Amino acid sequence: HPLQPGDENYANGVMIPANAPGLKLYPRRPFGNISGDSFDYPLSSRFDETDCFVVLDDVFVPWEHVFIYRNIEACRDQWWKTPAHLYGNHQAQTRYATKLRFMIGLAKRMNEMTGNDGNPAVQIQMGELASLVSIVENMLLSHETSASIDASGVLWPSKTGLYSVMALQSELNSRMLEIIRELTGAAMITLPSSHKDFANPEMKGDIDRFMRSSTVDAESRVAVMRMAWDFIGSEFGSRHQQYEKFYGGASFLVKQSVYRNFDFAGATKLVDAALKLH
Repeated sequence: HPLQPGDENYANGVMIPANAPGLKLYPRRPFGNISGDSFDYPLSSRFDETDCFVVLDDVFVPWEHVFIYRNIEACRDQWWKTPAHLYGNHQAQTRYATKLRFMIGLAKRMNEMTGNDGNPAVQIQMGELASLVSIVENMLLSHETSASIDASGVLWPSKTGLYSVMALQSELNSRMLEIIRELTGAAMITLPSSHKDFANPEMKGDIDRFMRSSTVDAESRVAVMRMAWDFIGSEFGSRHQQYEKFYGGASFLVKQSVYRNFDFAGATKLVDAALKLH
């Protein structure tokens, strides 16, 4: 929640080197170290980003590294009287849109591989998925096309365009992942324990025979399904699902930001004009 009078001890902005004496970083268990190789866990072995709990134990900060000191107003204004909050979340939505493009590409490859791409029921699910991905992509474009330029010549991305998609992101993301789960079924669970099974002469024959699809060999099919599992089912995938749900802020807070910035006056003018028609 926003800092209130009396919270001055927490109204600070400083720069601290990662090796400063007294600074302690407590990271979670890394998923990349336990995931094995890049075939079995193609995403977590490459793209895991560490989360840390930070403790400042009597850390010395020189004044030249202090940007805000016990100033509640400055802490607030750095985000809301500059476009900093918009820029930070605009790049986050750019990342998210790219991630969704990858996700729907993965779903498409799975459908092609299993021969279900022409199934009307699958096409309906993919159509819904494409609709949701397109909402995010086109809202991203609206940040720029509906942007404004202030008196200093600084461009501000569209607030309603940005905050609207952030407000719905937790709901949209959950639905998109649910569609992926429905499309994969048990296919991403009934897999060899490791790519090393392909090198086992006692196992390779059965794997090659029973785990292939109608369009690709067993190793190609397993590779796609392992990627799907790593995307939504592994610890890496679960962490990302939680991240996408909350990193933009609690949904109810972002919806309040939409409320504060939406052009309700323009909407009510239409109603008032209609009321005058009688």
